[in-house]
Amino acid sequence: MVSAAVSTVTLMKALGNPMYELDAASGQQTGAPVEPASIDLLDVPTKAAEHAFRSFDLSVYHLPSIERGYLADLRAAFEDAKVELFQLLIDTGDVDSDDPAERAAGVAHIKRWMEIAVELGATGVRYVPGDGEPTPETIRASGEAFRDLFDFAVDLGLKPATENYRHFNMKAGDLLGVLEHSERDYGIIADFGNARGPRKYETLEAIMPRATSIHAWAEVDENGDLISEDFQRCLTIARDNGFDGPIMLQSGYPVDVFQRTREVWTRVDEMRAELRAVFGDALEQGA
Repeated sequence: MVSAAVSTVTLMKALGNPMYELDAASGQQTGAPVEPASIDLLDVPTKAAEHAFRSFDLSVYHLPSIERGYLADLRAAFEDAKVELFQLLIDTGDVDSDDPAERAAGVAHIKRWMEIAVELGATGVRYVPGDGEPTPETIRASGEAFRDLFDFAVDLGLKPATENYRHFNMKAGDLLGVLEHSERDYGIIADFGNARGPRKYETLEAIMPRATSIHAWAEVDENGDLISEDFQRCLTIARDNGFDGPIMLQSGYPVDVFQRTREVWTRVDEMRAELRAVFGDALEQGA
């Protein structure tokens, strides 16, 4: 069922634009919001449910703590609000090196986040090769790492996915090449914003047949108003390729203009209206 959803990226400004990272020495998250937050992450599931969203993506950059007590509290918040934590977005960890030791370190890092995803009660995880340069050798090496990661995730009960995100995966051919070498049935997040550029629609056409979720970004004008033609064209590519899953309504480009001119839930409602215009009756009731 096609459904509207949100993520911590949607709410990043409300969360204080945090950027937490896993410290290798302590094994804990470090970092802090860079501006005053108007909502606490523990309150986000309830707020999402109040706005009729039942699916959510959480970035590791926005998770303030991985202490077991905090993870249990956050999991309970999602469960109590009846909001599915669809994916933990593992935004760190590089497996795109042709150096076995570097690749092994990246694999171990991502596996640690997978274990955290299980504690949070996430349905799935998303990770990418990294920011290296795709070559036949590094695509093959990344595919081997993805094979290992896929099997580890499945053993944990998680659904693995990747995305057209970070340099290595930006081009559809490189992304699909990694998945071919992995010999595993990966899901894909089709990200409208990361596909920006002269080949935007071509990229989306190439990856959308395998898309299991979407990160929907809209282009906006100088007043912060959605450019419907572009956004609806991206959504139409999804619809015409038989997409069936959650569409995370992220924000608009330029981000600062969209955020400055709209309150967060107003922004989301405007994007959801575009979603209804394209998917109509196929959109989950209440979404």
